[in-house]
Amino acid sequence: MFKKHGFKKSGLNFLRRRGTVEHHFNVQLSQWNQGPNGHFYLNAGVMFDDLLRLRGQEPPKSVKYYHCQFRIRMDALDPQLRQIDIDQNTDVPSVAAGLAERIETLFVVPLNTVGSTKDFLATGWVDKVPWEFPAMFHYVLGNKTEARRIIELMARTFADRGCTFQSLARDMSLVFD
Repeated sequence: MFKKHGFKKSGLNFLRRRGTVEHHFNVQLSQWNQGPNGHFYLNAGVMFDDLLRLRGQEPPKSVKYYHCQFRIRMDALDPQLRQIDIDQNTDVPSVAAGLAERIETLFVVPLNTVGSTKDFLATGWVDKVPWEFPAMFHYVLGNKTEARRIIELMARTFADRGCTFQSLARDMSLVFD
């Protein structure tokens, strides 16, 4: 399914580049798997060149899942994808086909037209992850009022940890008037 949509495979990762963004899909095995019994998680991510450049960075030559600014477990998009359990009685081809269909619908197809930071708005996922990503995303798109609102809320929420609006904005390389 991933290959059909232009993804390349590297280990348990699938990735593709569209314009100034990179789409990632990652299968994360549980460290507690033993023998034929185990489970795994499904992670999705998007790396935005614009957000890297905001911090004075260029896209890495070999992009990894952890480079993505938008990272999410697939169960945040579909609770049925929380944890996939496998044992000796699992019909693996059936599970794989069902997962492929669900992942294609939930993740791959919505990203087929996302080749820029602005295109990502159409997914409706910007606010699916808290704090830093939505603030930086809105800032890059020129919506500094929303970026400021998010950082102010973050500063209030984490004030007991010494976070201030200024320190958070500086850490994200965001400049406000």
